[in-house]
Amino acid sequence: MAEDIGFGRLPRGAKILWERVGSSRTFSLGFFFATGSRFDPPGKAGTAHLVEHLVFKGTKNHSAVSLARLVDRVGGDLNAWTDREEMAFTCTVPAESWQVAVEALAELCLFPLFPVEEFEREKEVIRNEILSSLEDPEELSYDNYLQALSPGDWSRPVAGTEESLAAITLEDARLWWAEFGTPGRLTVAFSGCVEPHAIESAVAARLGTEAPGPRETTTLPPVFAPVTKRWIERADFQMVQILGGFSFPAPQSPREAAVWQVFSMLWGETMSSRLFQTIREQRGLCYSVSSQVFDAEGLWALQFFATCAPENAKPVVEALVYEIQRLASAPPSEEEWDEARSSLKGGVVLGSEKSENRVGRLWRQFESFGDPMGVESALELLSAPVTAAESRQVIETLLSREPSLLVWGKVPRRYTLSTPWDD
Repeated sequence: MAEDIGFGRLPRGAKILWERVGSSRTFSLGFFFATGSRFDPPGKAGTAHLVEHLVFKGTKNHSAVSLARLVDRVGGDLNAWTDREEMAFTCTVPAESWQVAVEALAELCLFPLFPVEEFEREKEVIRNEILSSLEDPEELSYDNYLQALSPGDWSRPVAGTEESLAAITLEDARLWWAEFGTPGRLTVAFSGCVEPHAIESAVAARLGTEAPGPRETTTLPPVFAPVTKRWIERADFQMVQILGGFSFPAPQSPREAAVWQVFSMLWGETMSSRLFQTIREQRGLCYSVSSQVFDAEGLWALQFFATCAPENAKPVVEALVYEIQRLASAPPSEEEWDEARSSLKGGVVLGSEKSENRVGRLWRQFESFGDPMGVESALELLSAPVTAAESRQVIETLLSREPSLLVWGKVPRRYTLSTPWDD
């Protein structure tokens, strides 16, 4: 099936990507900014996240309530998130209401007002969000893991801390958006049964002279430069969180990236994966165990996680070490690779039923490799079996490196962390 995938340029340095899906009755639009919490000013972690909240509090042509009603009356969904390297605003509506999505996101991203009367109230909302995260051991341990591997500003919690949030002023938020929320950092992506020219024209019109112009960026963001570390950190939670991973250079092609995704599937992401079957199903040592691929600033990592009772921390760590070492003596079989590849293909197909997933794929592939990739291209990429050379490259990459490892939570006092890499 031929794909209708495209790329274009908009006024003021913005870019546009699309995947036209003729059979879709929904339309998803995303405004993606190549910025995030890594650009927060020193001592004011959480600025980007606060800005993301504040743009919803009123725009040039809409109050917060009228903007919500604009989307709600067509049954649409308006969403946003901030990460360390991206800030995204998305809107999904019935295809015939595509103009609603354009209006909503253009208002949010091009004409926010940052009303003074909303500032302290929204900071209090986020303070509650921060306090809630302190009750989430998985989130808290993962933040601690990243901060220990790459100390400094890059790995700060995206929402910041109570102290850093309190230090942010309204002027800080406005200046941050003026510097980083510019058309030059914006990529618009959409998916649905709408003519690309119509969307391009509608967005371009709103990027006219009324929209803020780009401003020279003076802030130099911190760099993600992880170290290798294995340690115990005790915390007053009932369970123990075990986190680890291997860092390696980012894949140079979509196919290489896909092979790493397939490996993560067979190693820890599915119920039939090695980690799940051996550590949970066969030995019953933990409730959850998984893996994922992580990427940041030209580096990737294969990360793994487990949650267990304190008395099981030692055997779970030993089981994880065993599964890492077993890659040398018993690398994944052709059948394992094929089943994981088939599982990933199925996930792509299921995810493609949601147009917002298609939009996210377009953006991330474009950011990673400079070329938008649609669903059919992704499936074609996964159609070829993983070769022996590709399998060998993955295994050799992992076994040539030492993993980082954190055992976090109510760890027994008598337990000391010891692995083969500590000799």
